[in-house]
Amino acid sequence: MQLDDVIKGLESGELFEGFIRISQKCTNEAYVPSPDKSKDILLNSIKARNRALDGDKVAVRILDKSEWRNPDTEDCQRTGEVVYILNRKENRVVVGTLLVDRGVLHRYSTLVPRDCRIPRLLIDTSIWPSPIHLRDGTKESKELFYALLPSWENFKLPKGILKGVLGESGEINTETEGILIAHDIQERPYPEDIDQYFPTQFSVEDELKYRKDFRKHCIFSIDPPTARDLDDALSCVPLPNGNFEIGIHISDVSYFVKQGTPLDEIAEKLATSVYLTQKVYHMLPPALTMMASLLPGTDKLAVSITLEMTPDANVISHSFSQSIIHSCAQLHYAHAQIFLENPNKKDWDESEFPTVYNGYTINDCATAVSHLHKLAAVMRERRFSSGALAINQPKLSFDIDRATCEPLSYSLYILHESNWLIEEFMLLANTMVAEHLKTHFPTTAMLRNHHRPDAAPMEKAVKLLKAHGIDIDFTSAGSIHKSKAAYCKGENSENPHWDIIISNILSKPMVRAEYCVIDPDKSMSHFALNVPYYTHFTSPIRRYPDIVVHRMLISWLTGKPIKEYEDPKVINK
Repeated sequence: MQLDDVIKGLESGELFEGFIRISQKCTNEAYVPSPDKSKDILLNSIKARNRALDGDKVAVRILDKSEWRNPDTEDCQRTGEVVYILNRKENRVVVGTLLVDRGVLHRYSTLVPRDCRIPRLLIDTSIWPSPIHLRDGTKESKELFYALLPSWENFKLPKGILKGVLGESGEINTETEGILIAHDIQERPYPEDIDQYFPTQFSVEDELKYRKDFRKHCIFSIDPPTARDLDDALSCVPLPNGNFEIGIHISDVSYFVKQGTPLDEIAEKLATSVYLTQKVYHMLPPALTMMASLLPGTDKLAVSITLEMTPDANVISHSFSQSIIHSCAQLHYAHAQIFLENPNKKDWDESEFPTVYNGYTINDCATAVSHLHKLAAVMRERRFSSGALAINQPKLSFDIDRATCEPLSYSLYILHESNWLIEEFMLLANTMVAEHLKTHFPTTAMLRNHHRPDAAPMEKAVKLLKAHGIDIDFTSAGSIHKSKAAYCKGENSENPHWDIIISNILSKPMVRAEYCVIDPDKSMSHFALNVPYYTHFTSPIRRYPDIVVHRMLISWLTGKPIKEYEDPKVINK
């Protein structure tokens, strides 16, 4: 269709727009969210996609009912066709092997993409300067190549432009580079001279003029053993009245990443760190990551939330502050779990644990972890009793050869009480900051919104589970969690894998949480957490939105408004 006709069709409702999602399991099928929020519209052939690729914004016409799948039944699936591509990704990078299926003397070969959602590309290899080595007895190249897909002008194979060879297919380094290129992830996104935008070494004397001094407190981090970007640390001090002073200390990354600098602009574009099995590609330059990381044994800048909490985990009071801390230990989840499994032990062997600084001992850390765990257990129980939902997908943990990065073994990653301890306090911090920003930035607060799942796909998932004797009440997040728990714990747990199976099925209709600017006319609630306001505050080293939230909070603390953040459109961007 011509663009003018498309615009008229969108205005009249004859057409609708949305982002196309191609199925990885059945690449002939693709989906576009329905304009009425019901079941997605199916594009049930490559032709119906009209050369649109995964992630393109398209205009769609719904087909006649006679062409729907299973019309006039409960499983009715409306079908449609793409009539116009409103926004496509230009020069898409495609990674794959070459299929020399027309003979080595023929001008064209075929690039077979690693991503099955992308069509095969016709490649002019006659101008490629190097020989193409084939696997023995096959027409497939030994090497992994990457090419550009500039456009797709006809319904046959699109033409691509071969740009480079990554190495031998199947090798860890080659495949890793292919993943990075295909997802537009740069190994070195920062220029060599980016350190000119790093701040100078801070002066403790100058910083203490407006920061709270927590350096004498028993503060520690609890993370996986491979973690280097230590965003958060905790402290717990018993008070004379029987309550506890809890400190949730988050790296003050906004001190290191000044707004509007080239460093800030690149970090904003990257948006997040990328974690592969064998390597992390940090959002911030590695040197700056280490400067901001709350490593033990040295003074670090933080933004802290200080709480007075009763033994039954009720918050009596709280305050926010910029601070200086001196972490005494970098604990791993396994260390914290050992403390929790041996609550009465006092004679810990210091050699079995990380170095403890600042005059504290492993016993001091174990005592604080025990207090925090008791509070976190109460918080967790109360959270789920109040209507929260957790759908945890299984994670694989790989043991790899550090020299070659080859996998040696794998296992299911098990979450322990020490993981939940950290989770509860991070959720509490994020919720408290969200509530604070809502009050003090009523038109520009950056929040994390999670909508309830659409009814149609949720009903389909519940119907599937019902067929296997599993009844799920999907009235609310809490009712889903309570229903799921009945089949995953205790006497009713006939199958040890029910939790994985049920969680996997229920995760399908769930919508993704998204960042948004507060809107007084809309619900800002987080469906799964069952809280009215939520944000991301606790991971500023690896997530850019957390830096924005930090800047807002510090703006309120210092009384220095940020002009750019006074416009909701800027935050939305």
